[in-house]
Amino acid sequence: MIEAIFVMMNNYFHDLAVAFLFASCVMARIALHHWPGPPSPRGVEILRKVAWGSLVWVLLGGVVRVYFFQEYEWLPKAGTAQVPALAIKHVVLVALTVWGLIGVVRLNKRLDETPDRTVEGDHA
Repeated sequence: MIEAIFVMMNNYFHDLAVAFLFASCVMARIALHHWPGPPSPRGVEILRKVAWGSLVWVLLGGVVRVYFFQEYEWLPKAGTAQVPALAIKHVVLVALTVWGLIGVVRLNKRLDETPDRTVEGDHA
């Protein structure tokens, strides 16, 4: 029973980490392309930490999910059809993650290229 609770909680937090990763990457892209003026050093730092921290949790939690997948998540009625469905889902999610993390890296690079890195209201 403890194992099942552990797997259930891991899956919930893994899904939450995916959401945080996606949201931080989208926010980085928005800031990169639509935000007026130079990026906020504190804002970039927060987005960077959330994005990379979430990625680490997604990968670590994903290892646990893969290990226990057949026991806790395999759907017998879906049979082997779920394998290509999961593969397609992960190809799409990896592509979105790469796109998003490129945005985080570019936003950080833009911050590094900003001559005056102090922005009013920042307390870094």
